[in-house]
Amino acid sequence: MIASLGPFVIENTFDPEELLETSVEKLCDQTYYKYVLETPYALTGTHNLAKATTKGNTVVLFVVSANDKQWQTSKETLKVVLNSFEV
Repeated sequence: MIASLGPFVIENTFDPEELLETSVEKLCDQTYYKYVLETPYALTGTHNLAKATTKGNTVVLFVVSANDKQWQTSKETLKVVLNSFEV
C-alpha cells in the first residue's frame, strides 16, 4: 500500500529504501497500516510517520513529519499523535 501512498506522504517520489518499518493493527473493525519512513529528499521533512485505513471506497491517510532537529525532541510525541488516529 505504501508504494501507492508514498508520494502523498512525502510529497516527492517514493523510494522503497526509505521505508524503515511497517506494521498492521486491527482496532474494532478497522485495519490500519502504519509506516515509518526516513526520507532525505521529502518536502515534508526527513522523518515521516504515516497511518492509513479505508472507509467505504475512501482511503484515509494521516501523516506527521519532522526535520532532523525537530525529530530529536518530538519523536515520542509524534508517535503518540499518530497512534491516536482512528476512523
